[in-house]
Amino acid sequence: MGMFSGVLGLIVFLFLFVLAVLWFFLPFAIFGTKDKLAALIEESKKTNVELARVVAELAATRAEMAQSRPTQNASGNV
Repeated sequence: MGMFSGVLGLIVFLFLFVLAVLWFFLPFAIFGTKDKLAALIEESKKTNVELARVVAELAATRAEMAQSRPTQNASGNV
């Protein structure tokens, strides 16, 4: 009886078989996600542009409100 006969041999064979199947499908999994990642990066860039627009609009609104608000003196009266 050899070292890999019986249950141990079956376990080793199953492990190597699963490893071979995963190794075969690995390139498909990697290259299949490339397009999805590119689309995600493009969407992220669009979101950043929109966020910058919102921040600029908020800053302009705050500046406008600061100019139109009456100033208070040291006692807190308008």
